[in-house]
Amino acid sequence: MLVLEDDGCGLPPGSNLQGFGLTGMRERVTALGGTLTISCTHGTRVCVNLPLRYA
Repeated sequence: MLVLEDDGCGLPPGSNLQGFGLTGMRERVTALGGTLTISCTHGTRVCVNLPLRYA
């Protein structure tokens, strides 16, 4: 799990979270079998979960 967060003002209320950068991140994470979650309470928090792959 990778978590990035800040304590800034967050994204504007009603933001659709569909910008090109966020969409690209979501597509890449999904292609690797993971999930991307974005929350905007008390700043912005981006969580990426990727499955472990054993060699």
